[in-house]
Amino acid sequence: MATWSVLSRVEPGESAEVAAERVAFVREKFSVAALFLAPFVLLRYRLWLPFLAYVAVAALLGFVTAKAGISGTVAFVVMAGFHVLLGFELPSLRVRKLARRGFAEEGVVVARDRAEAERRFFDAWTARLPERPRPAAFAPSEPPRHAGPGIIGSFPGAYPQ
Repeated sequence: MATWSVLSRVEPGESAEVAAERVAFVREKFSVAALFLAPFVLLRYRLWLPFLAYVAVAALLGFVTAKAGISGTVAFVVMAGFHVLLGFELPSLRVRKLARRGFAEEGVVVARDRAEAERRFFDAWTARLPERPRPAAFAPSEPPRHAGPGIIGSFPGAYPQ
């Protein structure tokens, strides 16, 4: 079973169908891709500030390694630790980015896959959204008034009595 953080951005007076288009699901798990390809994963999710921090840490580590005479093995271990940290923190970085863009956390869903997580979330979410007002029904029409003998329906005199 996987855990998904759910975030949405709902504008006031918006219908549930339109609001459902701006719901984001972020899976809370360790990212193996970030372990091995951290800069590319950061760019894939457009996490520009964490990418710049990654570049700064890598450059600083290279500079300190060169100036202080630290062995390459130590630099490798430090960088590997930084990659492990990014692997664990990638979901929270994505959630923070969405929060900066105006998304609010709606909740957490536990499901086997994303389709099941979406189904569970939207079942609960649509139940708690305020119901839209329905258009007023037309008032029932009055029964037709008979003008007198000899008139049946719309054609007076069509059927003699």
